[in-house]
Amino acid sequence: MNRRDFTLSCLGTLAAASLGGVAPQALAAGASSQRPAANSLPAGTKTSTSGKPHIAFVLYEGMTALDLIGPAEVLAGEQFDVDFVWYDKEVVYAESRANKRLGLMPTATFAEIEQTNILCVPGTSNPYKQLERTEMIDWVARVGAKADWVTSVCTGSFILGAAGLLKGYKATSHWGVLQDLRYFGAEPVVDRVVHDRNRVTGAGVTSGIDFGLLLLSLLTDEQTARGKQLVLEYDPHPPFNSGSPKLASPALLEAVRGGYMDYLQAVASNSRSQLQALASNLGIKHP
Repeated sequence: MNRRDFTLSCLGTLAAASLGGVAPQALAAGASSQRPAANSLPAGTKTSTSGKPHIAFVLYEGMTALDLIGPAEVLAGEQFDVDFVWYDKEVVYAESRANKRLGLMPTATFAEIEQTNILCVPGTSNPYKQLERTEMIDWVARVGAKADWVTSVCTGSFILGAAGLLKGYKATSHWGVLQDLRYFGAEPVVDRVVHDRNRVTGAGVTSGIDFGLLLLSLLTDEQTARGKQLVLEYDPHPPFNSGSPKLASPALLEAVRGGYMDYLQAVASNSRSQLQALASNLGIKHP
């Protein structure tokens, strides 16, 4: 038995035990009635053939790889139909300060995906640059408006916000730029994962795993998510207790925040005017 079969076997056993023998495929039907249903898509879309809930992960040049890989691994399973979407099907390179970059291969284009059940947008260290990608923002707005679940990790929430999908919602993002969500009409929340109606947003980078587990529980049930957490052995014990602004020392926080702000000033010096213009377009009073 290979690792994939072992994982599926574990999850199937856990699901059956928790539901008195109900097959894993029936888990979604047991979700709370307050949750939007992740039903199969209507005919005429690229993703209607499997009959499974469809997840569209957005790719783009310069994205943070772990923002995608964390939730993609959590949500990998036979109960979903997954696509990684970009303009075309050429390799998309994640941001990296190493001498080589990680390449990610899209499985579908924006033109091919007309609808999805679950939209997920990863983040990047410079979200302001991505706000200039009008074709991507327009696609996110169009597809997100019809999606059952609209989600993001890290500064992917900026892309959702620019698409008008966070207006009136609570949301989170990376702590360094969290308050800028106000420009999109969102209510910034300091939390690892924020769930507001059919919006689920994760904070910085590694929160993508927590985000993925919560989203999996909403799409299936808590027992399935607990089983996935066990299979992934997700039991973090970091060697240092400095993984958030409230845990880091004041000196370390000041140094890291200052370095990040210096970086953003160098690569996105017009971010304030950019955000103000977006706020005006969305009918949001400037914060």
